[in-house]
Amino acid sequence: MSLEMDPSIQYDETSDIVANMLRQESTTYRREDYIPALLSRTVPGESIDGSWRQRIIEWMYGVVDHCNLRRESVAVATYFLDLAACRGLVHCRVDFQLIAMTSLMLSIKLNDSTMVKLDSMVKLGRGLFNEADVIATERKMLQAFRWHVHPPTPVCFMRQFLRLLPVETSPIARYMIVEVTRFISEISVCLYKFVKFPASTMATAAIVIGMERVDESILPSWQRKLFLSNLSAYTGLTSTSPDVMQAMEELRVSLDNNVNLHELMRTIDAQCHRTPCLSSSKTMDSATRITQPRSPREVVVHSLQ
Repeated sequence: MSLEMDPSIQYDETSDIVANMLRQESTTYRREDYIPALLSRTVPGESIDGSWRQRIIEWMYGVVDHCNLRRESVAVATYFLDLAACRGLVHCRVDFQLIAMTSLMLSIKLNDSTMVKLDSMVKLGRGLFNEADVIATERKMLQAFRWHVHPPTPVCFMRQFLRLLPVETSPIARYMIVEVTRFISEISVCLYKFVKFPASTMATAAIVIGMERVDESILPSWQRKLFLSNLSAYTGLTSTSPDVMQAMEELRVSLDNNVNLHELMRTIDAQCHRTPCLSSSKTMDSATRITQPRSPREVVVHSLQ
Protein backbone atom coordinates (compact mmCIF):
# COMPACT_ATOMS: atom_id res chain seq x y z
CA MET A 1 0.00 0.00 0.00
CA SER A 2 1.45 3.38 -1.04
CA LEU A 3 1.70 6.05 1.63
CA GLU A 4 2.27 8.86 -0.87
CA MET A 5 -0.31 11.62 -0.93
CA ASP A 6 -2.70 11.75 -3.86
CA PRO A 7 -1.47 14.68 -6.02
CA SER A 8 -4.97 16.13 -6.28
CA ILE A 9 -5.26 16.24 -2.48
CA GLN A 10 -1.88 17.95 -2.22
CA TYR A 11 -2.84 20.44 -4.93
CA ASP A 12 -6.11 21.29 -3.14
CA GLU A 13 -4.27 21.76 0.14
CA THR A 14 -1.74 24.02 -1.56
CA SER A 15 -4.57 26.03 -3.10
CA ASP A 16 -6.06 26.73 0.35
CA ILE A 17 -2.69 27.69 1.85
CA VAL A 18 -1.78 30.03 -1.01
CA ALA A 19 -5.22 31.66 -0.89
CA ASN A 20 -4.63 32.58 2.76
CA MET A 21 -1.13 33.85 1.99
CA LEU A 22 -2.44 36.01 -0.87
CA ARG A 23 -5.02 37.52 1.47
CA GLN A 24 -2.35 38.27 4.07
CA GLU A 25 0.06 39.93 1.65
CA SER A 26 -2.66 42.22 0.29
CA THR A 27 -3.89 43.30 3.74
CA THR A 28 -1.91 42.69 6.93
CA TYR A 29 1.52 42.65 5.31
CA ARG A 30 0.97 45.05 2.44
CA ARG A 31 4.07 47.12 1.58
CA GLU A 32 4.22 50.37 -0.33
CA ASP A 33 6.76 52.56 -2.10
CA TYR A 34 7.79 54.40 1.07
CA ILE A 35 11.08 56.08 0.14
CA PRO A 36 9.47 59.18 -1.46
CA ALA A 37 7.66 59.82 1.83
CA LEU A 38 10.87 59.29 3.80
CA LEU A 39 12.72 61.79 1.63
CA SER A 40 10.12 64.42 2.49
CA ARG A 41 10.47 64.00 6.26
CA THR A 42 14.16 63.15 6.79
CA VAL A 43 16.64 65.86 7.66
CA PRO A 44 19.12 67.12 5.02
CA GLY A 45 22.11 64.83 4.65
CA GLU A 46 20.23 61.97 6.28
CA SER A 47 18.20 60.85 3.27
CA ILE A 48 17.38 57.17 2.85
CA ASP A 49 17.36 55.72 -0.64
CA GLY A 50 17.45 52.31 -2.28
CA SER A 51 21.23 52.01 -2.12
CA TRP A 52 21.25 52.78 1.62
CA ARG A 53 18.59 50.13 2.19
CA GLN A 54 20.64 47.66 0.12
CA ARG A 55 23.72 48.28 2.27
CA ILE A 56 21.67 47.61 5.40
CA ILE A 57 20.32 44.33 4.01
CA GLU A 58 23.77 43.20 2.90
CA TRP A 59 24.87 43.84 6.49
CA MET A 60 22.03 41.55 7.64
CA TYR A 61 23.23 38.78 5.32
CA GLY A 62 26.74 39.28 6.67
CA VAL A 63 25.47 38.84 10.23
CA VAL A 64 23.52 35.63 9.55
CA ASP A 65 26.45 34.16 7.61
CA HIS A 66 28.87 35.10 10.40
CA CYS A 67 26.59 33.46 12.99
CA ASN A 68 25.76 30.47 10.74
CA LEU A 69 22.03 31.28 10.81
CA ARG A 70 19.27 30.79 8.25
CA ARG A 71 19.54 33.28 5.40
CA GLU A 72 15.78 33.26 5.06
CA SER A 73 15.63 35.19 8.34
CA VAL A 74 16.87 38.20 6.38
CA ALA A 75 13.85 38.14 4.06
CA VAL A 76 11.51 38.26 7.08
CA ALA A 77 13.63 40.96 8.74
CA THR A 78 13.49 43.02 5.54
CA TYR A 79 9.71 42.75 5.58
CA PHE A 80 9.72 44.07 9.15
CA LEU A 81 12.04 46.91 8.13
CA ASP A 82 9.88 47.92 5.17
CA LEU A 83 6.64 47.68 7.15
CA ALA A 84 8.10 49.80 9.95
CA ALA A 85 9.09 52.45 7.40
CA CYS A 86 5.63 52.31 5.82
CA ARG A 87 4.04 52.84 9.23
CA GLY A 88 5.96 55.95 10.14
CA LEU A 89 8.62 54.59 12.52
CA VAL A 90 11.56 55.87 10.46
CA HIS A 91 12.60 59.54 10.44
CA CYS A 92 16.35 59.38 9.83
CA ARG A 93 19.17 56.99 9.00
CA VAL A 94 19.77 56.20 12.67
CA ASP A 95 16.13 55.10 13.00
CA PHE A 96 16.51 52.96 9.89
CA GLN A 97 19.65 51.28 11.23
CA LEU A 98 18.14 50.66 14.66
CA ILE A 99 14.95 49.21 13.18
CA ALA A 100 17.03 47.05 10.83
CA MET A 101 18.99 45.59 13.75
CA THR A 102 15.81 45.07 15.76
CA SER A 103 14.07 43.50 12.75
CA LEU A 104 16.88 41.00 12.30
CA MET A 105 16.90 40.15 16.00
CA LEU A 106 13.13 39.63 15.98
CA SER A 107 13.24 37.53 12.83
CA ILE A 108 15.97 35.28 14.22
CA LYS A 109 13.98 34.73 17.42
CA LEU A 110 10.93 33.73 15.40
CA ASN A 111 12.50 31.72 12.58
CA ASP A 112 15.81 30.22 13.67
CA SER A 113 16.53 27.42 16.11
CA THR A 114 19.77 29.15 17.13
CA MET A 115 19.48 32.14 19.41
CA VAL A 116 21.72 35.19 19.20
CA LYS A 117 22.25 37.02 22.47
CA LEU A 118 21.09 40.60 22.44
CA ASP A 119 24.46 41.90 23.65
CA SER A 120 26.16 40.04 20.78
CA MET A 121 23.81 41.63 18.25
CA VAL A 122 24.49 45.06 19.72
CA LYS A 123 28.23 44.46 19.34
CA LEU A 124 27.72 43.52 15.67
CA GLY A 125 26.09 46.95 15.29
CA ARG A 126 29.46 48.54 16.10
CA GLY A 127 28.19 50.13 19.28
CA LEU A 128 25.72 52.51 17.62
CA PHE A 129 22.94 51.32 19.95
CA ASN A 130 22.55 49.66 23.31
CA GLU A 131 20.32 46.82 24.46
CA ALA A 132 17.66 49.18 25.81
CA ASP A 133 17.36 50.84 22.39
CA VAL A 134 16.67 47.49 20.71
CA ILE A 135 14.15 46.39 23.35
CA ALA A 136 12.23 49.68 23.15
CA THR A 137 12.23 49.61 19.35
CA GLU A 138 10.99 46.02 19.26
CA ARG A 139 8.07 47.04 21.47
CA LYS A 140 7.18 49.91 19.14
CA MET A 141 7.38 47.69 16.10
CA LEU A 142 5.20 44.95 17.58
CA GLN A 143 2.59 47.53 18.48
CA ALA A 144 2.72 49.01 14.97
CA PHE A 145 2.41 45.52 13.48
CA ARG A 146 -0.36 44.57 15.93
CA TRP A 147 1.74 41.49 16.66
CA HIS A 148 1.44 40.17 13.12
CA VAL A 149 4.97 38.84 12.64
CA HIS A 150 4.76 36.04 10.08
CA PRO A 151 4.79 37.70 6.63
CA PRO A 152 4.56 35.43 3.58
CA THR A 153 7.90 35.94 1.84
CA PRO A 154 8.75 34.90 -1.73
CA VAL A 155 10.40 31.75 -0.36
CA CYS A 156 7.22 30.91 1.57
CA PHE A 157 5.29 31.07 -1.69
CA MET A 158 7.99 29.12 -3.49
CA ARG A 159 7.67 26.23 -1.05
CA GLN A 160 3.99 25.96 -1.87
CA PHE A 161 4.49 26.38 -5.61
CA LEU A 162 6.95 23.47 -5.65
CA ARG A 163 4.16 21.18 -4.50
CA LEU A 164 2.43 21.89 -7.82
CA LEU A 165 5.25 20.40 -9.88
CA PRO A 166 4.23 17.22 -11.74
CA VAL A 167 4.93 14.06 -9.76
CA GLU A 168 7.22 12.95 -12.59
CA THR A 169 9.59 15.86 -11.98
CA SER A 170 12.94 14.41 -10.95
CA PRO A 171 14.63 15.17 -7.62
CA ILE A 172 17.56 16.75 -9.44
CA ALA A 173 15.22 19.12 -11.31
CA ARG A 174 13.49 20.07 -8.06
CA TYR A 175 16.83 20.69 -6.39
CA MET A 176 18.04 22.95 -9.17
CA ILE A 177 14.78 24.92 -9.24
CA VAL A 178 14.91 25.42 -5.47
CA GLU A 179 18.50 26.64 -5.41
CA VAL A 180 18.21 29.04 -8.33
CA THR A 181 14.85 30.38 -7.16
CA ARG A 182 16.13 30.98 -3.65
CA PHE A 183 19.15 32.80 -5.02
CA ILE A 184 16.93 35.02 -7.18
CA SER A 185 14.67 35.65 -4.19
CA GLU A 186 17.65 36.83 -2.13
CA ILE A 187 18.57 39.28 -4.85
CA SER A 188 15.01 40.62 -4.91
CA VAL A 189 15.14 41.11 -1.13
CA CYS A 190 18.17 43.39 -1.49
CA LEU A 191 16.87 45.64 -4.24
CA TYR A 192 14.33 48.31 -3.36
CA LYS A 193 12.84 48.36 -6.84
CA PHE A 194 11.11 45.07 -6.03
CA VAL A 195 9.26 46.36 -2.94
CA LYS A 196 6.41 47.44 -5.20
CA PHE A 197 5.73 43.81 -6.14
CA PRO A 198 3.86 41.43 -3.80
CA ALA A 199 5.83 38.42 -2.57
CA SER A 200 3.63 36.09 -4.65
CA THR A 201 4.54 38.01 -7.80
CA MET A 202 8.25 37.83 -7.01
CA ALA A 203 8.00 34.11 -6.23
CA THR A 204 6.21 33.42 -9.51
CA ALA A 205 8.72 35.44 -11.50
CA ALA A 206 11.68 33.85 -9.69
CA ILE A 207 10.50 30.28 -10.16
CA VAL A 208 9.77 30.80 -13.87
CA ILE A 209 13.23 32.29 -14.40
CA GLY A 210 14.71 29.51 -12.26
CA MET A 211 13.08 26.91 -14.49
CA GLU A 212 14.53 28.63 -17.54
CA ARG A 213 18.01 27.95 -16.13
CA VAL A 214 17.35 24.19 -15.94
CA ASP A 215 18.29 22.17 -19.02
CA GLU A 216 15.50 20.66 -21.12
CA SER A 217 16.94 17.20 -20.57
CA ILE A 218 16.42 17.58 -16.82
CA LEU A 219 13.11 19.46 -16.88
CA PRO A 220 11.17 18.64 -20.08
CA SER A 221 8.95 21.31 -21.59
CA TRP A 222 5.78 19.33 -20.87
CA GLN A 223 6.59 19.39 -17.14
CA ARG A 224 7.11 23.15 -17.27
CA LYS A 225 3.80 23.64 -19.04
CA LEU A 226 1.95 21.36 -16.64
CA PHE A 227 3.43 23.20 -13.67
CA LEU A 228 2.30 26.58 -15.01
CA SER A 229 -1.13 25.10 -15.69
CA ASN A 230 -1.33 23.82 -12.11
CA LEU A 231 -0.13 27.16 -10.78
CA SER A 232 -2.90 28.99 -12.61
CA ALA A 233 -5.60 26.45 -11.76
CA TYR A 234 -4.84 26.14 -8.06
CA THR A 235 -3.59 29.63 -7.14
CA GLY A 236 -4.91 31.98 -9.82
CA LEU A 237 -1.34 33.18 -10.49
CA THR A 238 0.01 33.21 -14.03
CA SER A 239 3.38 33.87 -15.58
CA THR A 240 1.73 36.10 -18.20
CA SER A 241 0.11 38.60 -15.83
CA PRO A 242 1.42 42.18 -16.30
CA ASP A 243 2.94 42.35 -12.80
CA VAL A 244 4.77 39.03 -13.14
CA MET A 245 6.06 39.90 -16.59
CA GLN A 246 7.34 43.27 -15.36
CA ALA A 247 9.00 41.61 -12.35
CA MET A 248 10.61 39.03 -14.63
CA GLU A 249 11.94 41.74 -16.93
CA GLU A 250 13.47 43.68 -14.03
CA LEU A 251 14.90 40.50 -12.50
CA ARG A 252 16.54 39.55 -15.78
CA VAL A 253 18.22 42.96 -15.92
CA SER A 254 19.64 42.36 -12.44
CA LEU A 255 20.72 38.81 -13.29
CA ASP A 256 22.22 39.24 -16.75
CA ASN A 257 25.63 40.38 -15.56
CA ASN A 258 25.60 38.60 -12.23
CA VAL A 259 28.76 36.54 -11.95
CA ASN A 260 27.47 34.99 -8.72
CA LEU A 261 24.58 33.32 -10.56
CA HIS A 262 26.98 31.74 -13.06
CA GLU A 263 29.07 30.49 -10.14
CA LEU A 264 25.94 29.10 -8.52
CA MET A 265 24.97 27.18 -11.66
CA ARG A 266 28.45 25.66 -11.92
CA THR A 267 28.34 24.63 -8.26
CA ILE A 268 24.89 23.08 -8.61
CA ASP A 269 25.97 21.17 -11.70
CA ALA A 270 29.03 19.83 -9.87
CA GLN A 271 26.97 18.82 -6.84
CA CYS A 272 24.42 17.04 -9.01
CA HIS A 273 27.15 14.99 -10.72
CA ARG A 274 28.85 13.93 -7.48
CA THR A 275 25.70 13.30 -5.39
CA PRO A 276 24.06 10.04 -6.55
CA CYS A 277 21.02 10.47 -4.30
CA LEU A 278 19.84 13.41 -6.40
CA SER A 279 19.53 11.13 -9.39
CA SER A 280 17.44 8.55 -7.59
CA SER A 281 13.72 8.59 -6.97
CA LYS A 282 13.76 10.37 -3.65
CA THR A 283 10.71 12.08 -2.24
CA MET A 284 9.95 15.70 -3.01
CA ASP A 285 10.83 16.81 0.52
CA SER A 286 14.29 15.24 0.46
CA ALA A 287 15.01 16.73 -2.95
CA THR A 288 14.01 20.24 -1.97
CA ARG A 289 15.44 20.37 1.53
CA ILE A 290 18.26 22.89 1.70
CA THR A 291 21.02 22.12 4.14
CA GLN A 292 22.86 24.90 5.89
CA PRO A 293 25.57 26.07 5.63
CA ARG A 294 26.66 23.95 2.62
CA SER A 295 24.12 25.40 0.22
CA PRO A 296 25.69 26.79 -2.98
CA ARG A 297 23.59 29.91 -2.43
CA GLU A 298 26.22 31.17 0.01
CA VAL A 299 27.21 33.98 -2.27
CA VAL A 300 27.09 37.53 -0.94
CA VAL A 301 25.02 39.89 -3.08
CA HIS A 302 26.92 43.08 -3.90
CA SER A 303 25.94 46.21 -5.82
CA LEU A 304 23.16 44.74 -7.92
CA GLN A 305 21.13 47.23 -9.90
